[in-house]
This record gives sequence, structure tokens and C-alpha cells, in this order.
Amino acid sequence: MSAADSATTMGTPTGTLFGVGLGPGDPELLTLKAVRVLQHSQCIYVPTSRLSNQDYVAEVVNRYADQQCEIQPVTFSLAATAEERKKHWQLTAADIASRLRDVQDVAFVTLGDPLLYSTYIYLIRAVRQQMPEAQIETVPGISAFSFVAALTNIPLGEGLQPLTVIPSSNDLNQIKQLINAGGGVVLMKIGRRLQQIIDAIDQADALQRSVFVSRAGLPDQRIETDLNQLRSAPEETGNLAVIIVQGKG
Repeated sequence: MSAADSATTMGTPTGTLFGVGLGPGDPELLTLKAVRVLQHSQCIYVPTSRLSNQDYVAEVVNRYADQQCEIQPVTFSLAATAEERKKHWQLTAADIASRLRDVQDVAFVTLGDPLLYSTYIYLIRAVRQQMPEAQIETVPGISAFSFVAALTNIPLGEGLQPLTVIPSSNDLNQIKQLINAGGGVVLMKIGRRLQQIIDAIDQADALQRSVFVSRAGLPDQRIETDLNQLRSAPEETGNLAVIIVQGKG
């Protein structure tokens, strides 16, 4: 993926923006394509947040990036309004568009899969607004819930059972309704609502078929097959956590 190999749009060479899924955090759970893109990108954007220690993202990037590659941190926008957050992504998009016009291949990395509850979604919208001709290629990654299923040997879907993946900021009554419907349910973005979510699962009589994993694949990974063990857990326990409620047999 040298500059000579870059895309050409209407006769003008451009670089390519690659959205690269790093998987759940384990550096061995990247696809071969993700590794190749990281090895050949001239600049890699690494999202960070002051509210979440994500040094392991940079560690994965540094493990595979070329020594000459420029590593560019991008801080998550924590602005109160959507309009302010949009301005933040427009600035990042402008920087990326400038590099693409200079025929640089650029990667933006993200945990899990780039198109599943990821900041990358907002970024590519902003890039397309500023550079409609931009060449964008997304490299999928292993989602956190797929890894959680593998860690616990809990099937995500069996037979004709449906599977619903929802952010847990949704209405708790909806969570109970989905569980009672009998299909598998994956709860993501748990955060500070862990205790309320456990109560909702308990009210749906599904604790016995639920598993909890936080920080999957990282050194401080935690697995709980008895969610009652989390009743007095600190508030931050729900960060980077997934709960799988297995469908009724």
C-alpha cells in the first residue's frame, strides 16, 4: 500500500483511509489484513479518552506499525452537545482529508469492530462531507461480544433463535421484554447502570443463563457466571463490559 498503489479518483491520485478494527484488546486477535494495514500506513490515528485508560490500544498499534509511521492521538470529544462533538470530528476529518490529498494512506483504529457503536462512524461521515471522493476501506474486527462468547462458551445464537445487540442505555423495560421474548440478548455500553441491569435481568428470571465479562482479553479481565457476585461491585465495574443473556432452550 505505497503511495504508488493508492487509489485514483477522477485522474487525481489520493491516499486511502482505512478503518481498522483491533478486536477486543488482545493483540493476537487482529485479522491478517488489519496487521498488514497497520504495517503499511503512513499515519495511524489512535483515539483516546481522558475518562478511560486505553493505553493498550496504542500498545497494539506500536506492536505492528512501521517505525517510520506517524502515530497521531485523537481525543474523544466529551462536549455537552451533538453540535460541539460534530465540530471536533470535522477538525479531525479535515486533517485526514489533507493527508489523503497528499497521497498518504491513513488508518484510524478502534476497539472491536469499526462499524459497531464506534466513533469511526462519526469520523467517516465527516470525511465524506469534506472530501466526497475520499477512498475509505473498513477492516472489520472481532467484536467484544463475540470474544465474550468464546471466553465463556456461551452460544450467541442457536437454531432459529434471534439475537439482539443493544446498548444498555436503552429503557430497562425494553431489556426485560427482549429477554422474555426468548432470544439471545447482548448488552453493551453498560457503564454505571450495572446494578440496574442486573436487577432487570433478575426480574426477567434470566440470571442463571447470563454471563458478565469486563475488559475482555486485557490483563485485568473479569468473568462472572453468577451475576449476584456483582451486586456490591464498584461503579466502574461496568466499564468495557458485556453481558450475554443466553436464549431460552
